[in-house]
Amino acid sequence: MTYAAPVMSRVHRRSGVEPYRVGLGVLAALSALAMAWAPTGYAAEPTPPGVTCPSGQTPSVVTLPAPTVTAATAVTAAAPADPDPSVTTRSDGTTVRTVCTIGPPTPLPAPTVAPQHVVGGPRLAASGVIVDRPASVPAPPDTTDASYLVADLTTGQVLAAKSPHAWLLPASTLKVLTSLVVLPAVDASTRITVTDDEVNAEGTRVGLVSGATYTVGDLFHGLVLMSGNDTAYALADAYGGRDKTVAAMNVKARQLGAWDTVALDPSGLDADGQHSSAYDLALLGRAVMQLPAYRAYARTTDYMFPGGTDRTGKVFPPFQIQNHNLLLANYPGTLGVKNGYTSKARQTFIGAVMRGGRTLLITQMGGTVVPSWQPTAALLDWAFANAARLTPVGSLVAPGAAQPPELGGTPAPTTAGPPVPSATTQEPVPTATTSPVVSAAPPGGAGGNPGPWLISAAASAAQNPLTYALVVVLALLALVLARVRVRVRVRARQDSDPSG
Repeated sequence: MTYAAPVMSRVHRRSGVEPYRVGLGVLAALSALAMAWAPTGYAAEPTPPGVTCPSGQTPSVVTLPAPTVTAATAVTAAAPADPDPSVTTRSDGTTVRTVCTIGPPTPLPAPTVAPQHVVGGPRLAASGVIVDRPASVPAPPDTTDASYLVADLTTGQVLAAKSPHAWLLPASTLKVLTSLVVLPAVDASTRITVTDDEVNAEGTRVGLVSGATYTVGDLFHGLVLMSGNDTAYALADAYGGRDKTVAAMNVKARQLGAWDTVALDPSGLDADGQHSSAYDLALLGRAVMQLPAYRAYARTTDYMFPGGTDRTGKVFPPFQIQNHNLLLANYPGTLGVKNGYTSKARQTFIGAVMRGGRTLLITQMGGTVVPSWQPTAALLDWAFANAARLTPVGSLVAPGAAQPPELGGTPAPTTAGPPVPSATTQEPVPTATTSPVVSAAPPGGAGGNPGPWLISAAASAAQNPLTYALVVVLALLALVLARVRVRVRVRARQDSDPSG
């Protein structure tokens, strides 16, 4: 009998503990499910339904900034028209709209660069959205851009990006590189007589008069404000010719570490073999904003462009030109820098904006939404609101960064392998084999106590009513299981006490 009692005690404890462990396992599984329902800790927001698009177009979801309410718009807001089923308004005032657009451009073929060689850091090797944010920060807003990058202009820290090193056509954003070459080299007061070849440039033109004389300052106003290809060619000729200008542009790009960039045309018009990337455009934009003269041009909203007399004696009067950078007129704090568009490149953009003592730099390539400033504003709103809570995913390198060996450079010796970007910092993860996984916590959490883990799940679910309700139920279940466990232990002690 003295042996049978301990055996019965162990059997009794096992019969009591097993239901507890089973219940705890159920609790763990349901908690993981609750966390999976709200993986970002941010309230799930509705998305608009799909729309039927014409042939050749595809539906795209884009996020637009919250509208600014003024006295003029307040009356309209008080009596809204019939709701548009393709638009959903979120809790922060932003709207998510399904629009029909032509597809974004496909990145050009490019060598695969190993993460440890990628300019700006290994995380920037990824395709798709790259961001390192805490659970309390929402994901960046949806855009149709094939590529983008958001960075702190002062520190160079990259806050978020999407396929930042994809090779794409830069369109007129390449005029920034033209400016970096010509602006420091040719005095603004220099007078240039323009030619027929310059006047007849393809694409956007300011309207130069062949045979008339303009200052370099006039030409830069036409280049930066109106994106005139005629002024680009006139400035290139003032520098010493297009070939010399293009050669200097490529040298400048390499000096800045813009190894994704090959320039073939000072105007940025599409050319076979010409390409850049959102990362490189950020390097170019950061560099050009260090030139006070360019900053002044980029912030000019309108300019009275001089007329002239052509070779036949016909007189053309002066006329006013406006800045084509729509963000400048619609987003307070905008400092510049340059917009672009061609039918192949789609919308391209470099912008700099200052708010609250912080200056952000944004670059976009392959955008398909018109007007293009609205998705830009939504992305900037997100970045300004969350910049202090984001962990940088890379950096804008200082001039002189080494060329990746895959692009022709000499590999630098290394003593350690590169850090591998976490799948949890990329949205979406570029390959299916690294899709996000909800990791199960150790049974019962640290020390067998489910409390901290359950509280973590509750924090993640706090902004999702359905998940919150489930967590409340799980909390009650945890209390019941805890009481069962205490009773089992007390009973086990009683059974094992020989005097009992």
